[in-house]
Amino acid sequence: MSEEGKPGDARRTEVIRASSHFLGHGMTFAASVALFGWVGFEVGTRIGAESLLLILGMLLGGAVGFYNLYLQVVVRPREDQGREEGEEN
Repeated sequence: MSEEGKPGDARRTEVIRASSHFLGHGMTFAASVALFGWVGFEVGTRIGAESLLLILGMLLGGAVGFYNLYLQVVVRPREDQGREEGEEN
């Protein structure tokens, strides 16, 4: 029997879509911290300051990741809402 006609399917699909959207934000943030931390470690290894540059790289990665998260979650929805309101007028 096909399960496509169940009333909860639309709700389940919407929940999966929303959760995958926010999972993507979390993965981007984690990747940013990891990438900047790795770059800090590699540069620190070459100049003899592994710990310091690793921590600075991770902090910088966290700041960049948070800025990107802020843009995606706060700024872009406001811009999209402003465009929609401008089209209505």
